[in-house]
Amino acid sequence: MMRRFFILCFCLFETAVAYGTETLFLGPTNMRVSENGEFSWVDMTPQPEAFDNLWAYRYYPIEKKLTGLGVKVAIADSGISSHPEFNGKHIMGQDFTLSGALSDLKNHGTGIAGIIGARGLRFTGVAPQASLLIYKIDDGSRLIGPQAAANAIQTILSYNEQNPNDKITVLNLSYGVSGGGYAALTNAINRAHDSGVVIVSPAGNYGFPGVFYPANLSTVIAVSALGADGKTLYPNSAYGPEVEFIAPGDRVYSTSAAGDYTLMSGSSAAAAFVSAAAALAVEGLQKQLGRYPTVAEVKAALKKAAVKIPGLPDIAQGNGMIDVTKLEKQFVKEK
Repeated sequence: MMRRFFILCFCLFETAVAYGTETLFLGPTNMRVSENGEFSWVDMTPQPEAFDNLWAYRYYPIEKKLTGLGVKVAIADSGISSHPEFNGKHIMGQDFTLSGALSDLKNHGTGIAGIIGARGLRFTGVAPQASLLIYKIDDGSRLIGPQAAANAIQTILSYNEQNPNDKITVLNLSYGVSGGGYAALTNAINRAHDSGVVIVSPAGNYGFPGVFYPANLSTVIAVSALGADGKTLYPNSAYGPEVEFIAPGDRVYSTSAAGDYTLMSGSSAAAAFVSAAAALAVEGLQKQLGRYPTVAEVKAALKKAAVKIPGLPDIAQGNGMIDVTKLEKQFVKEK
């Protein structure tokens, strides 16, 4: 017995001399021994990478010549609530629900407005100087109907007829249903399109093939949602041959109806980016042409500025994501 004990002590001594006191303990890799002989556990759980809240806006530089100045953008959604990002903006609108006010009870329309026109306290909207007109078609009760959307568009048409030199030229229409259609809404959309209103709608959020109505109409720009990795389709985004553009739609930082900030996901957020880009195109074309552009002219400018996402099929991204720097170069000559 004495001999065995002597050999064990000798081996431990030799190990300490050769490798140092920190290596004396040969147990689990997540346990450490200090020089004083104290044991401690080390958390070896892999830590997730920090999420970049402003990832979506990295594609849309703040410093640019086109800002949406002089362009009126209508947002047909769940209304809007007051927020510091909208201070100084002259925001008007109309309620087409029974709520009796423009306040956002669904926490949706406020976020869409932020993506388009936030003034830059914590983030800057893509078209920060565009004028916003809010048309509330959703009171948050999940009873949103196509008639409210149709009435809103009829109001836009009437406004444009009465104000030929101060028209609403872009409509972000946050309405969509899987399958079917509604004659009054379709007719109103087609009339607005023919009169020069660029209409943008989300492709849908069911995550399977089949672009929602009315985004599937040829007179509407359908937008799918890009994932936060910048490489893949947002899992819940619908897709199909009607999709014309893709834009960020996964945890997009924007304004909240509570007066603070939130992360929005879905093709509605993606549609807001394209609506804002359309406002920039309208601004550039107006300066270039000296008149209001047609929808075809706006779409041509957006397509020319679009960049394909490698690896995504066309039914998921259409012409790709709009590069506003490329868009701007079509209208702003570098000195």
